[in-house]
Amino acid sequence: MNNTIIAFLLALIPGIIWLIYFLREDNLPEPKRKILKVFLAGMLMSVPILCFELWLVGDLNKLGIEGTAFLIIKYIFVIGLIEELFKYIAVRFTALKSSEIDEPIDLPIYMIIGALGFATIENIILFCNQSTILLTNPAILTFSRFLGATLLHLLCSGIIGYFFALSFYHLKYRYILCFTGFFLAIIIHAVFNFSLESDIINNVIGTFGLVLIIFVFFLLGLKRIKKLKSVCKL
Repeated sequence: MNNTIIAFLLALIPGIIWLIYFLREDNLPEPKRKILKVFLAGMLMSVPILCFELWLVGDLNKLGIEGTAFLIIKYIFVIGLIEELFKYIAVRFTALKSSEIDEPIDLPIYMIIGALGFATIENIILFCNQSTILLTNPAILTFSRFLGATLLHLLCSGIIGYFFALSFYHLKYRYILCFTGFFLAIIIHAVFNFSLESDIINNVIGTFGLVLIIFVFFLLGLKRIKKLKSVCKL
């Protein structure tokens, strides 16, 4: 089989496994057509995300900022903000106002589906890069993307969905909760990228360990959301 085809298939594995896992967390299964629509929307959103990131990073380079300050600005206000905002937009216009949102957990679930679509495109680009495959064992790369960037993307988007769900039970603090979800997602996203590039956490295992800790807390949050009764339609 052609190496490019193999690389493409490997790139799909992390997203598919996580998708199956989280769909099983849903009490009432979502329509397959809606799942596919949201997943594809997340994939398509990679185009404007890439364009905006290249444009903003280019402008940031022109400012002459270097070192840690450059990385902080890049990963919080460019990468983190742009990716989390556009992933949300993809889900907002394909699922969050539909009649399929019939229970609180649907909000984080659909956010996760959109995020996995975007993460899958990232994986495809990375895996189909021949230099990446030559330098990294495909099995190790697949596993690292599964527990690394792919998990990070679904967690960040899932956190936004979690706080959006909570906001409908605490209308007085609705906007604060929505802001908190975005803020945490952007910061977690930025810390992950910053730690890998700046080596603020001494090794990759430490960075992935941080993601897994967040994952555990997120699962606990989902259990809380599953116990809530639906109070409204979006």
